[in-house]
Amino acid sequence: MRQTSNDLRVRRTIKSIKYAFCQLVLEKDYNDISITELAERAEINRKTFYLHFSSLDDLVEQLQHEIVDNFLDYVEPEINELDVAGCISKFYHYLDECDDVEQKLLCDPNYVFFYNNVTNMLLETSAFKPFYENAKHPFVVRAYCVTITSIYRSWLQNDKPTTIDELVDYASDLIVNGYGHADL
Repeated sequence: MRQTSNDLRVRRTIKSIKYAFCQLVLEKDYNDISITELAERAEINRKTFYLHFSSLDDLVEQLQHEIVDNFLDYVEPEINELDVAGCISKFYHYLDECDDVEQKLLCDPNYVFFYNNVTNMLLETSAFKPFYENAKHPFVVRAYCVTITSIYRSWLQNDKPTTIDELVDYASDLIVNGYGHADL
């Protein structure tokens, strides 16, 4: 990932590239997006793209970092309190309120690599370190994170059969208290 310039032309070009990429994400799978197509959509040439990004993966990594930063800002109080139910609630509301592009990048099975990278980045931040410090088996903490997202994805795939608040309450109860204690 390269440093962003303060030059207005550079910022506009990067914004155009990101916008074009987001349009393409809504239309096709990542493996079907080419830099040539992206450059055409952004109304730039390929060389201009390469002035700002070394590859499509470099662009994706920058977007992943932006999502991680946005999410950490959104959920910071709950993380600081090690409030698992609060984190679940904030995470679900974050996903429910984000735009179609971000929701696709984080929830669509064709973009699971994107979600996995964002999850790894989040769990490696100092904000999430306390969750691991208290865990006997840290790999289980990661599995919980994946499970939380799987629940949300299932809710989406089933055309949101409950309200978001019902989903939050049920998933939080299930994750925090376990299957045997959840109000099934």
